[in-house]
Amino acid sequence: MQHQHQHQHQQSSDTQSTIQILQTFLYSRLDQQHKLLSLSGMYSDPYLLQNGLLANDNLRAKMFTALMKIAANSEMKDVESVDLSRNSLRELTPVTTLAQTYPRLKNLSLAENAIDQWRHLDIWRQKFRELNELVLLGNPITSLPNYRAEVIRRFPSLKMLDGETVGPNPFQANITKLPIATRPGFFENEQIQSITMDFLGKFLQVYDSDRTQLLPLYDSMSMFSISLNTGVPREMGVAAGGKGGGHYNTFQGSSQNWSSYIPLSRNLVRIHVSQRREARLAVGQEQIMGLLRSLPATRHDLSSPEKFSIDAWTMRGLRTAEDAGIMLIVHGEFEEPSPQQTQPNRAPRQGQQQQQQQQGLKRSFDRAMTLLPVAATGEILVVSDTLTVRSWAGSRAWGGSA
Repeated sequence: MQHQHQHQHQQSSDTQSTIQILQTFLYSRLDQQHKLLSLSGMYSDPYLLQNGLLANDNLRAKMFTALMKIAANSEMKDVESVDLSRNSLRELTPVTTLAQTYPRLKNLSLAENAIDQWRHLDIWRQKFRELNELVLLGNPITSLPNYRAEVIRRFPSLKMLDGETVGPNPFQANITKLPIATRPGFFENEQIQSITMDFLGKFLQVYDSDRTQLLPLYDSMSMFSISLNTGVPREMGVAAGGKGGGHYNTFQGSSQNWSSYIPLSRNLVRIHVSQRREARLAVGQEQIMGLLRSLPATRHDLSSPEKFSIDAWTMRGLRTAEDAGIMLIVHGEFEEPSPQQTQPNRAPRQGQQQQQQQQGLKRSFDRAMTLLPVAATGEILVVSDTLTVRSWAGSRAWGGSA
């Protein structure tokens, strides 16, 4: 018992000593006048090295969390700027607790680290809602396509990025209507309108009920892919049950769940490796049917034509120079039925509201299909089919104000 008591006492003393070391380090890096906490190069700091707090990966991983706990319970809680430059960070998991300690952070530097993928920034997406300035210079991610747009999308409050002014975010602007008049769908002629409307009505009905019945529409050369676009904003100014379309997310509150789509998405803005791009393009009946079966169940409300915008025109040379096919573009919405709708015998989760049990999750979509009518049989062949899924955004883009 005496030995155990001595061991516990030693552990307590060691803990207190570690806290004192970390406090000393934090205060040495604090500029109270400018409310700046500089943690630049902290993993090579001589004082922390001398005291053995960076001796191994396990200690380094725990150190930042401990620093943030100390900072949160001191006068450092008013810090507005943090410098995390030159820490060899490849991802933000080791420093993720910064967002909990300083949710109202104004300025952040991640310069001269090793961040090279967007998913490594996503851990802080929508976390720092008052962030004015971000510095990422010296990270490989700065050379990726659409760099500035992608960063601003993740941190929409930014006013400065890498020392340059960020223009006004058009998605945050107080825009109540489109600057030009909206127009209905376009059809090149009545024949194309008749063909495409008949095809689309049957296609979507079968797509919702039994996708295996779509197999004859594709052949060994047909192509199908799905792209997830999380960058498109939802309908602005529309709350659940309000003007413009009602409950846009009743089954899962105001959150979006993309887990069913992310492993299948062929969004070329995000996927840069050619092998992955090829792997997510379904070619031929077998691959296409496999991909169609992998997608969540859907329900398109064909009784409300105002929810869809359809354009169709002649497209030549689809397979041969003599081909006279049709380019079909559809914008609209669908609902993913809730588990209670797809599995009626499934018990509802504890605490779910009756309305949530009955409503599904709304999505908006864009679908581009090239169709080749087969004169000999009167059937239609789908040459290519590209489906883009995004957050529900209503129909004001083509239907005017609700």
